[in-house]
Amino acid sequence: MDFFVAFGLALLLTPAARRVGVAAGVVDRPDDAGLKIHAGAIPLLGGAAVLAAALTAPAFLGDAVPGAIVAATLVGFAAGMADDLRPLPPWPRLVVQAGAGVLLAAGGARLGLDGAAGFLGVIVLAVALTNAVNLLDGQDGLAGGVAAIGALGLGGLAALEGSGAQSLAFAAAGGLGGFLIWNRPPARIFLGNGGAYAVGMLLAAPAASVSQEGWRGTFAATLCLAVPAFELAFTAARRLAGGESLGAGDRRHSYDLLSRRTGRGRATVWFCAAASACVGLSFAVHAVPVGAGAAIVGAVAGAAGVWGRWFWKQQQDLVGS
Repeated sequence: MDFFVAFGLALLLTPAARRVGVAAGVVDRPDDAGLKIHAGAIPLLGGAAVLAAALTAPAFLGDAVPGAIVAATLVGFAAGMADDLRPLPPWPRLVVQAGAGVLLAAGGARLGLDGAAGFLGVIVLAVALTNAVNLLDGQDGLAGGVAAIGALGLGGLAALEGSGAQSLAFAAAGGLGGFLIWNRPPARIFLGNGGAYAVGMLLAAPAASVSQEGWRGTFAATLCLAVPAFELAFTAARRLAGGESLGAGDRRHSYDLLSRRTGRGRATVWFCAAASACVGLSFAVHAVPVGAGAAIVGAVAGAAGVWGRWFWKQQQDLVGS
């Protein structure tokens, strides 16, 4: 039920957020650098609708979201909104993202490890996911679609484990689903950095919970988040190799490169399909012995390496042209 309540709330709240964004001038405008692919000003408050739906739906059903998770998502959203209104340097963003991760960890979230390692792991996970979702938010429907599928997978895994995280995960998926009705191409509203950071936190909390099952849970959660993880690793690797700032914008993301070969709309479908396939594998990993699960994860990592080499060549050709 969490999914459907959140979906309905987001479906109603997103157009309201759009009107507020237009009235307040919180919009993303085309630029001369070619980084923006939309033709007109698009409101950036979609994340507010997603966040409100995801946090409110469980409360409607008598299962309120823990205060630490609410605080972490709100801090992430506030940091992203500040970045939307006036772009921040990378380090302040990372510090605030890490602070939101500390809130998650202080609330009891751990990344499948005991002691300080589990505490620090949650912080790293929170920072990684907020940036991964933000990096994917470059084409209509892409970040929201991939995140919604990942959240559904995490919710299903949490339900199998009997974890309380399933309510939040399903609500996040529903909130993103309702938002996607308005964000599908051509998008009438964007998540914005605030939404991307908040969604990262909404994914980090159930992912950490699922990882408490041990290696089996950790492998399964990793597969649910395989597409964001790939984009984060690919972007960081090519920017470091090219001596570029990690916080710089460009149009050489994996989905941009794929779009040059398949068309923009199909790129989104490909990535969502890839996310769906990995989420399906996560349930297989959760059901088999740890060794077999490690082999499945290894096979996925090998396939990601093949894709990565192709994307690497594509972006090198693009830089050299």
